[in-house]
Order: sequence, then structure tokens, then C-alpha cells
Amino acid sequence: MATVRFSDELKTSIITNARELFKDRLVKAQEDHPDTWGQTVYDLVFKHHKSAMVSLPSSYFGTLDSLSIAGFTGTDWHGNNHSINLQLTSRLPIPNTVDADIHGLAKEGRTYGGWQLNADDPRWDTFKVEYKKYSSGGDKIQDERTAFQEGVTKIMNTYTTLAPALKAWPPLWDLVPHDKQQRHKEIVERKKKEVVVEGVDLASMTAASTLAKFTN
Repeated sequence: MATVRFSDELKTSIITNARELFKDRLVKAQEDHPDTWGQTVYDLVFKHHKSAMVSLPSSYFGTLDSLSIAGFTGTDWHGNNHSINLQLTSRLPIPNTVDADIHGLAKEGRTYGGWQLNADDPRWDTFKVEYKKYSSGGDKIQDERTAFQEGVTKIMNTYTTLAPALKAWPPLWDLVPHDKQQRHKEIVERKKKEVVVEGVDLASMTAASTLAKFTN
């Protein structure tokens, strides 16, 4: 009997589509921070040196119009981190080397995701609270996505083929790749044609039954 089986390839495609359902919400959560954060971070990192930097020739420094932070680390940090790129109000000077201890950064200083901020430095006390609230928004959506993926996986592992899984949870259909949807439709149509009751017009009977319901 022809069926659409849950191959590893099909399972992977369905889980990928399940993840995509949360993409727009995650992007929105990642962008949901004040436009002033970039300037705030810059001002706090160079709080004791801004005036000196401005007084020196511009050739002494590079410049940047945005900066990235990778979150916090330290004994006073109990949240998750999300790397974000933050715009500055204008192009500003940046030293070739930024000393972590002097500028409120973690020992790692700069990581792949941007500056790692030292949660134990008091300059970050106010910003740290704001960032944790921001971070928790993305965490919540990621937790929802994980729970959803696990549920979809359990459904696929419960059944070996697509048809009974769709019967158990119809919304699974929207996660099935187009080619497998078409294959499933072909199988269903073929099975319908195979159902024949000798001497009985099933289509006419269905029409008569529907008409009777509306008439009554």
C-alpha cells in the first residue's frame, strides 16, 4: 500500500518548518530595544576617557558608527545573553586596544558576538536591568519554539506514516513540504477511487443526504 513514510529527511524538513514559525517573532524580539542603547554603552565604556579622546588628533583612532555587545558575564549575572548590534548617533573614535578592566568589560573583552560586559562593574547597574528584561523576551520565545519542536517530534515518532499523524493532529499539514503534500493527496485520491460499492452511486447519495439536511 502506498504511503508517505516519516523518513529522516522528511522529519528534518518538518522540524525546520516548525522552527521557521517562530522566526519573525524572534527577529522582532531581537530588535525590541531602545535606539539609544548604542550611545549608552559607548558612553559607559569610555566614560572616563571621552574628553581626552576628543582632544587628541582623529588620526590616533579608528572610528565606528555601531557596536556589538555579547551580553554580560560575572558573579552578578544570572541571565542569558543575546548578541546585538547597536547603532551610534554618529561616527565616534575607537582606540585600537580597549583595556577590559578600565572600560568595564569582562576578561574576554571582545568575543565573536561583540563586547562582553562585566556584570560586576557598577557602571552597568542600570543598563544590566534593562538588558536582562530585553533578553528574557527572546528567551521566552525560544522556550516556546523548543517545546513546539519537541511536540512535533513526538507526533512523528508516534506514527511511521503521515496519514495517521495528520488524523491525530491536522495542523501538522502546514509543516509538511509541498512535494510530500502532493504525494499524500495523490494517495488519498487513489484510495477514494478504489472504494466502489457495486450498483450504488455514492456521489448521488452524498448529494441527496446533504440536500436533506438543509431542507430539514
